[in-house]
Amino acid sequence: MTPSPKSCVPDVSLHGLEEVSDILVYTNQQYWEFHPTAEPLALRSVERTPDGVGLVLRVETDFPFGSLEVTGEGVAQVTVAADTVTVRFPDENTLEPALHALTLVAVSITGDRTAPYRIGLHFASAARDARNGRAMRNRVIVKDTDLQVAYSRVSDWIIAHPTAEDRAYARARWGPLTASLKGAYAQARAVTRAVIDDFEPQRGTPSDAMNRLHPFRQHERILAGIDHGWCANMAEVLCHALNSLDVPCRLVRMRHTYRDATSDQPGENFEVLLAGGHTIAEIYDAELKQWIWLDPSQRQLAARDAGGHLLCLAEIHQRINHPQQRGDLRLDHYDPKTQTETTYALADSPVAKNMAHYAKREQRFYYFKRRDA
Repeated sequence: MTPSPKSCVPDVSLHGLEEVSDILVYTNQQYWEFHPTAEPLALRSVERTPDGVGLVLRVETDFPFGSLEVTGEGVAQVTVAADTVTVRFPDENTLEPALHALTLVAVSITGDRTAPYRIGLHFASAARDARNGRAMRNRVIVKDTDLQVAYSRVSDWIIAHPTAEDRAYARARWGPLTASLKGAYAQARAVTRAVIDDFEPQRGTPSDAMNRLHPFRQHERILAGIDHGWCANMAEVLCHALNSLDVPCRLVRMRHTYRDATSDQPGENFEVLLAGGHTIAEIYDAELKQWIWLDPSQRQLAARDAGGHLLCLAEIHQRINHPQQRGDLRLDHYDPKTQTETTYALADSPVAKNMAHYAKREQRFYYFKRRDA
């Protein structure tokens, strides 16, 4: 008996799978969108040529674009116009693998140059597959490349741009702490300690006056002793302070409301949360090329794996929820009373219970991206 499409193992092409199969398909693209590239040169889009077999590659830079220098070797025809490279494979019925290697260098309007980036293209023809008894479509494969697709940029996740006044406030308050430190993470760590110190005497539930208040106005209320602050206030102040000091920083909020309160009627007048609310900050370190978790409310300066590598929230979440990996997690705890730092295994950490709660499997994390990005 011939099996029906719904009982078949899906074809590797995935073509039409959503229409003929009851197998759910998930991709990892969104993960890379909120863990974006910070490369000076990246691919903005990859499109097909309007006719024939070929690709239109558009690039973007993290500086004002001037020109693009392209060299290559192989069988394709290559043209360059501004930020766009068009690659055409002239023999659509070739029976041999058709290869072409490109090297790209972007030049800024002031003459600064990126390092060379390479991209290898492989055209596999349907004719060659037919000779081997396989019905396939023509396909061009992007392979052997260090040129990343820019699903987003680090700057897309910085949702509040500091003003000149903000920068002056941050320099006066935290500038002396960071002036001699090299690297984004070292600077962020020092500012995190200072924010923890500032909030320590005023920890508690904030008044409604803190809602949607500019982070530095929140900070002033805390310093004046006229209000209290919790995780969101601390993370907002830290985030804006670091951005004002040119350390890229974003907020990540978390909460899983399983049932909303829908009315004031009994049985409908309360929320059901599978995981409680919390807010943390993540900074981007360009040298390490990664986002790094900071949690001022829990007095945490870092999380590391067994190899000592700094982690982001998504990586912490994975490790906490995998028993085989949980034991390798290390947390750097800061004690504002003694002004000391201690590294704990997760199980021995003062915040072990809170971490298990806020990073439980059911938790939902919310990353915020600018609308104009």
